[in-house]
Amino acid sequence: MAVAANFSGLPDQPALALNADTADATPLTNGSIALNWQPLAGTRQYDVYSDMGSGFGVFVHKTQTEQPAFIDHTLRSGVRYRYRVTAPAELQELVLAQLVADTFALNPAYTESTSRQVEETAPPAIFAAPTALPPDAVLLGLVSDNNYTDEFNTLTIVGEVRNDSNLDVGHTDITVTFYDSAGAIIGTANGETMLDVIPPGEKSPFVITLSRPPGLASHSLRAVARPVAPKQGAQLVVSEVRRFEDDAGFFHVKGTVKNVGSSTARRVKVAAVIYARDNRVINVGFTYGSPPKLAPGQQASYDIIFSYYPRYVTQLVIPFEE
Repeated sequence: MAVAANFSGLPDQPALALNADTADATPLTNGSIALNWQPLAGTRQYDVYSDMGSGFGVFVHKTQTEQPAFIDHTLRSGVRYRYRVTAPAELQELVLAQLVADTFALNPAYTESTSRQVEETAPPAIFAAPTALPPDAVLLGLVSDNNYTDEFNTLTIVGEVRNDSNLDVGHTDITVTFYDSAGAIIGTANGETMLDVIPPGEKSPFVITLSRPPGLASHSLRAVARPVAPKQGAQLVVSEVRRFEDDAGFFHVKGTVKNVGSSTARRVKVAAVIYARDNRVINVGFTYGSPPKLAPGQQASYDIIFSYYPRYVTQLVIPFEE
């Protein structure tokens, strides 16, 4: 799944707010909440964000749906969850609903994970308190994410984050928190974005790999960055891109990049993001240019290879100087 959204790019007051009669959040069990909202005329898709029960205003993209309803599963019992439902607009997302609901406290009659009674003597889960953010921290918005586990039990989490602030940011820290089926925290992992510096309004992909934690049922993501000076470097553009599957069953995004600036690129790196039909990230990969050093006017080839690529539709190639 890459990461949290702070909605700093959205207006302080919703551009379009629905009242309590047209949207509601209803707890179904100790581990699920149902959301419903009034359809917006002319809207073909909605985005649902959740604060993951954290309570400190960091929202994670949960799903994109064509229906004006969503059921959020695998939640923690007795926890308050906040949601935002948005619809795409020409210049910004419109906030259609801001909803709050509490899952039921742990009860033998309403156990979603097993549909069986749980023992009343079981100790309650202990959840970590939200970590305070540094005063100059910038929360990055989660655009899209995905995860998969290979035959070696390696978990890969990929996605894109966006800088919704008006500052250049860097020193990113992507924190992944893992939960078991009861909603208890079983571990964390950290990663960073591929771009060292993300200008205002721009996106960066990320890849985090680790051994899959035993008992993993779900996870949440948060991305934090710090303001930095704008990065001045060589101007790199994609001059050719091709995609194909080889005889061994691997998917290639291959082509050339060119230095169209006036300074030498010391170490060229190329990232590729492949997307599904709904523009959600499927996978992220990278390689170094050949040659890695490019003088003005020179070109380098790249070949990024994917073994996991279900339902791919399109791709984005990002050349940058490491």
